[in-house]
Formats: sequence, structure tokens, C-alpha cells
Amino acid sequence: YLALRESPPAQFFAQLVTAFEAAKRDPRIVGINIVQAEDGAGALRDYDLHMKMLNFLHAKYPKVHLSLHAGELAPSSVARDALRFHIRHAVEIGQAERIGHGVDIAHEDNPMQLMKEIADKNILVEINLTSNKTLLGIEGEAHPFLYYLHHNVPVALSTDDEGILRTDLTREYVRAVQTYHLDYAT
Repeated sequence: YLALRESPPAQFFAQLVTAFEAAKRDPRIVGINIVQAEDGAGALRDYDLHMKMLNFLHAKYPKVHLSLHAGELAPSSVARDALRFHIRHAVEIGQAERIGHGVDIAHEDNPMQLMKEIADKNILVEINLTSNKTLLGIEGEAHPFLYYLHHNVPVALSTDDEGILRTDLTREYVRAVQTYHLDYAT
């Protein structure tokens, strides 16, 4: 179930309440995510408010799972201050159990401590190589994929939207192997 991060705060909160309640009642809903561009004006302005809303609702619905797109930001698209806390706040305030993208991890405040926290909490990071290249211009050595692997953070290759980006999971694996020279076990 998803909520739209560019919605006005009251609408966003109503979407979250609906999402949490639906997830509580229907076992087919495996979790909640927030979507839309993280670098949008409303998303940037209200990011901490969104995390506080998620924290509040998570306390009331502790069994509902949260997979939050966080850190889908690039230095070319946002001010430096926006790069310093999105992943951390998704983990520490928003109660994320999974992180979608996590591209700006190296720009976060105290990234090594955050990386350890993510690994210790076993928070999986979804790696979207094609999306990150296409939408953010981040690829190869500039992408934190190997950084996550080297710090024992669980990762999964994924794709944001097959219909828009014209990719699929097989192509994401091929891109990962060709770009990062992964062995079969990895």
C-alpha cells in the first residue's frame, strides 16, 4: 500500500491512516511505502513531518511493515542539507524495515555509523541500478551498491517501474554483474 509524499500533510496523514488500517485488516497487504519524487518541493519540506507521522502510526500498528523510499537523492538535484539525513530519519524515526534506493548514504551525517546501524538492524536496501542511472545520473563507482555490500548490509536488486524505465529484474542482475563484476555467490 502506498502514500503519496507530495500530498498536503493532512491528505498524506489520511493516506497513511488508511494504509495502516488496511494492512492491519488484510493479510494480502504486506507493507506500506511512500512514493513520488523525494526531491519534490513538498516532499523535501515535509520529510521530517512524514517520518513523525510514520513513527506515530507505527506505535499504534506495530505489526505493519514499512519499506520506505529514502535517499533517492543526488547532489545535482537538492541542496546539501537534504542529503544529510533522509536515510537516517527513515530508519530511526520512520521505523523503516527496508530502504528503497539509499543512493545518498555517503552524504548522510556519520555515514559509517548509519551503515553499521542498518546492517545491525538487518534493514534491507533495495538497489535500483537503472532507475538511479536514469533519474539521478548515478552509476558505476558513484553508486553505493558495493559500499553496502562491503559493510554487510543486506541488499536486493530491484526495479522501480518496469513500464516506465523499460527494464526488468533480469536486466538489473545483468547490469550488476557487468558493472560490478560480481561472482555467482554474490
